[in-house]
Amino acid sequence: MTMTDPIQCYLYEQLAQDLTQSIQEGVYAIGQRLPSLRNISETYAVSLATVIQSYSLLEQAGYIEARPKSGYYVLPWKKFQPNEPPLTQPVIKPTNVSVAQLAMSLIHEARQQHLVKLGAAVPEADILPLASLSRTLAGVSRRHWRSLANYENENGNENLRKQIARLMAESGYRCKSEEVIITNGCLESLNLALRSVAKPSDTIAIESPTYFGILQVIETLGMRALEIPTHPNYGIDPDILQKTVKKQKISACVLIPSFSNPLGACMPDKNKQRVVSLLEQAAIPLIEDDIYGGLSYETPRPKSAKSYDKSGNVIYCSSFSKTVSPGLRIGWILPGRFTEQVRYKKFLGNISTSVHPQIALAEFLERGLYRKNTRRAARIYHRRMEQLKHWISEYFPADTLITQPRGGFLLWLELPKNTNALTLYRNAIDKRIAITPGILFSAQGQYQHHIRLSCGAVEGELARKSLKILGALV
Repeated sequence: MTMTDPIQCYLYEQLAQDLTQSIQEGVYAIGQRLPSLRNISETYAVSLATVIQSYSLLEQAGYIEARPKSGYYVLPWKKFQPNEPPLTQPVIKPTNVSVAQLAMSLIHEARQQHLVKLGAAVPEADILPLASLSRTLAGVSRRHWRSLANYENENGNENLRKQIARLMAESGYRCKSEEVIITNGCLESLNLALRSVAKPSDTIAIESPTYFGILQVIETLGMRALEIPTHPNYGIDPDILQKTVKKQKISACVLIPSFSNPLGACMPDKNKQRVVSLLEQAAIPLIEDDIYGGLSYETPRPKSAKSYDKSGNVIYCSSFSKTVSPGLRIGWILPGRFTEQVRYKKFLGNISTSVHPQIALAEFLERGLYRKNTRRAARIYHRRMEQLKHWISEYFPADTLITQPRGGFLLWLELPKNTNALTLYRNAIDKRIAITPGILFSAQGQYQHHIRLSCGAVEGELARKSLKILGALV
């Protein structure tokens, strides 16, 4: 596969990934002889040529070696346990945000078709249930063509809201469909939430680093960001948040408690409960972005912060962009005690969300396809993430620090301090590789030698070759 090939996973690459996972899990022990080419061919129902290509990939990755007239044997390999970045140390003061133009420029550039999207927070098409969804959409278009003559209710399709209410139970929060409002993606939910609880010049507490889309919303609304130190594994520091709340006037707090973007951090349940409680006592609304919560490598998925909400102080935001389809642009919000404000602003902004995508998604959820596909996707991302970290250990400088996410498909790297991530981004683009520089994730311009990588859209030999090139650039 060349660097200009479209992103895809060939059969031999999938077989190589399956065998790699078996080696990593000890199914095939170090020094053990692998099954013969013909045996693997029969077991997996693939051609001998496919098995030969797969074994070749395993040789290149250093997992196996061929011994003349004997076969292939498992080599000693190092399960990569990288050093994690430390607790972040932003300056705890309100900051005007100005990342929108840079973010739009870099993201637009990184969307070019010929690039290997190694930093994109988007899922690969083959992982999403697009074929089933497309059939459902086609059926809805035939059966509900008259519905296009009307606006949907501003709260959203009733059946879809019922299905989401059932889905919310998996996050630990039981709600009624009346609590749910359908939005045009999670970003609209975040926008509605912030506009309902804060005004221009107000201060919004956030994780550091945080998703640049959150920073863009804060910027466009004329608000200021207050970055709070965040642990790469456990999320925002509750002790520092509590001290900050007592010293600063904060209008709202926006967090991604489960598998945050870009760190992949997941707050322990006790931390979520404590943060919800302290913000409730301080009368500061908590806006929770839970877009990655369902992509946990472990079951059950983590509890949402909303599950600890006793007074409606938590505004819950999510969407189906990472689990079903980014193109549908379907999200939802549970506004809690701010329902009337959110409903009014939603109506003023765009009256309602598109009709047919809501009906189709409701039918898709009703058939039980969501849970099955999400669990499958999480298993794929887990396998890819382990492989990604292994290749980074081989190709990047030894002092590279890497997060250890337990869900989602995003990885955060702290590179040697003399690395300029923007320069690295430009050099990588010249090699037709797109990454995301860390400076986008801070209102203060921090993380200039950090990058976000993703295993969502690239895997296999294409990912390995791209990482090798990127490591050389670093």
